[in-house]
Amino acid sequence: MANAVRHPIIVDTDALIAVANTHLWSTVVDRLRLTTTNVCIQELERHVRETSEYAPDGSREQWLHHGSSAALEPFAADSEAFSTVTCVPRPHGPDAGETSIETEIAQHPDQYRFAILMDAHGRRSINRLFDATETTGQAVAPTFLLYLVLDEGACSDEAFCQACAEMLRGEGWTGYQAIQAAWDAIPIDCSNYLDDDVLP
Repeated sequence: MANAVRHPIIVDTDALIAVANTHLWSTVVDRLRLTTTNVCIQELERHVRETSEYAPDGSREQWLHHGSSAALEPFAADSEAFSTVTCVPRPHGPDAGETSIETEIAQHPDQYRFAILMDAHGRRSINRLFDATETTGQAVAPTFLLYLVLDEGACSDEAFCQACAEMLRGEGWTGYQAIQAAWDAIPIDCSNYLDDDVLP
């Protein structure tokens, strides 16, 4: 249900799926307040409809179905901690969710402290928006949402690092640039807990 509540953290479709597939998602739900757009909610609902809950373990289809289903639950619940804002005008196309986040921030830049997006180009575009409006907002990668849980004292360093590795491997972020981007702005050294293949 769309409403006008805007929490300081806004998250796009792909970032919600990535974080909802980690073992820290229930802690995120318990400890953080998140906002997304009606467009992102519709994308999550479409993923649930168009993918099978019986897809093979480890497949992209299973990742999308499970992550989308888990991400939708707190937004569907009658909770003030998870809110949905309506994006006007409503964008269309493959990047509609990400575009809706950018549109929302352009219209309400002072309402958001963090924008959590999967796409690096989208993050750069939104950071330019924040800079242009001289607000303190920052667009960051989905791993940063897990860092906020750690910063709240809701998990250990090891649990945080393991959840980041779950996300990187689940999303197939194995390339140098993707790994570097995932750890950007994360002030935690996970080298005691993770193999080198997922470390910056």
